[in-house]
Amino acid sequence: STYGHSQLKTGHPVRSAIHKQLNGRLVLRWVTTWESLLLYVLHLAFFLFCSCDCRLSI
Repeated sequence: STYGHSQLKTGHPVRSAIHKQLNGRLVLRWVTTWESLLLYVLHLAFFLFCSCDCRLSI
């Protein structure tokens, strides 16, 4: 009871492996989503920076 709610109490090793795989998928999906959002933000910042830089040089 000292581990918190994130620990699953499974007595069967096969179930434990299934839960680990599901948790891994959730983590991978979360990381991929944040990388995708970060990529969009960086592209937007790059294009805004380039458009401002081009206007200054004219």
